[in-house]
Parts: sequence; structure tokens; C-alpha cells
Amino acid sequence: MTQNPGSSRRYTDDEIQRLLKRAAELESEKPSLPAPVDGPTLEEIESIASEAGINPALVRQAALEMESPTSGVTVLAPQSSAFLGAPTVFELERVVRGEATQATLESLVPHLQRAADGMGHPSLMRNTLTWQSEDSSKMRALLVTVSAERGQTRLNIEERYGNLAGSLFGGIVGGGGTGLGFGVGFGVGLGALGSALFATVFPFVALGGTWALARGIYKHSVHNRMRRLTKLMNEMVAMVEYGVEEDEGGGALTSG
Repeated sequence: MTQNPGSSRRYTDDEIQRLLKRAAELESEKPSLPAPVDGPTLEEIESIASEAGINPALVRQAALEMESPTSGVTVLAPQSSAFLGAPTVFELERVVRGEATQATLESLVPHLQRAADGMGHPSLMRNTLTWQSEDSSKMRALLVTVSAERGQTRLNIEERYGNLAGSLFGGIVGGGGTGLGFGVGFGVGLGALGSALFATVFPFVALGGTWALARGIYKHSVHNRMRRLTKLMNEMVAMVEYGVEEDEGGGALTSG
């Protein structure tokens, strides 16, 4: 069993250097404490914003975005596919302390409409808000649920892009790459050029080019949606947190 070194233990010059080096390494690994900040709290800033005619919930949303684009948000979907360049499912989840009221849940609908480009429909049953929508071409499907129960509010966003991936890769790679590759490869390679090498290599070059094109379009489209949905989550969290605090504050004043 290893014993702690006593104060009477003496060290050689080599041991002293090793001790000081290791102590410096431990110091650099230790997280530094943030410097104390003498300024207003978030609640005080919200009060100032309210007096200036700014919605306090927007102040809370700004604070969430400033801390991190996905501050406190759990990403449940798998990582990006190496072949596709982006995931086929994107899911976010957040749990907020306190139960959102029906009025607060209803206030989330305009934010959902904007994120879904106006397409879709909400459903509010008791303490659960559900939003379902598909874009006009059915390339993506969005499902949002906000449920308040047992002293907390759970927010979940899920969007699926399987149809978008199938359309892009099937159309561009399957149609364009295969048709162009084998058509030109065999037609020009064997017919006009009389080159078996060209006929063999060109289809693979064409497939690679169309795959890169489809992958780039898919990655760009999905990543744009991921950023937009993360912003939507931050907006909803800010609205729910503010609504819960308003309800708790009003209840405290009433009971007092």
C-alpha cells in the first residue's frame, strides 16, 4: 500500500526537478476558476429589457445562444453519415424545471410555424403540444412535442431527411452518374475511341463526381436545417423558462 510522503522525506536534485515538472503539469490541467463578475443577473437584465419594451424571453434566448449554440440541449440523433455527409435524422431534447401552462404552450406555435415555413398543424391536448409537418415535396418530416408534467417540461424536436437523401442520391448518382457514366463510357470509349480503358474508367469517374455533388447538396441542406432547429429549441426553452418564472412569481405574490 502506497503511503503519503512525509514532511521529513528528503529528495534528490533529480526528484526535485521531476516533482516541480509534474506539479506544473497538474496546475495547467486544473480548470481555472472564472474571475468574479460585478454585474446584473439575467433576471435584472430581463427587467431592464421589459422597461425598454423588449420581450424578456428574447433576452433569455440571447443568453442561451451566447453561451453556446446548443447550450443545455441534448443531441439524440446519430452522428453524420460518412457516405451521405449528414445524418438522416436530427433530434434535440431539453428538459426545463417547472410545468409550462397552456398559455405558454400556445405561445410557442408562431415559432413552430416559422421553423416549418408555415406548413404543418399544431395539436394541444391538456398539457402536451404537438406539431407535425412535411415540406411541400415531402423531402423532410418534422415532429415537435412539448409536454409538461411531474414538475418539468420536456421539449423534443425530431426531423427526418430519408426522402431527401433518397431523392438526391437516387436521382443524381443513380440516374445521372450511371446513365452518363456507362452511356458515354461505352459509347465513346468503345465506339469512337476504341479504348477499353476509357470505357472502364469513365463510369467510375462519373459516379464519383455525381456522388460528390449529391453529397454536397445534401450536407448543405441538412446542416442549414440543423442550425434552424437548434435556434428553434433555444427560442422555445427561453419562452418556457420565462413563462414558468412568471407563473411562479405571480403565484408567490398571490399567496403573499
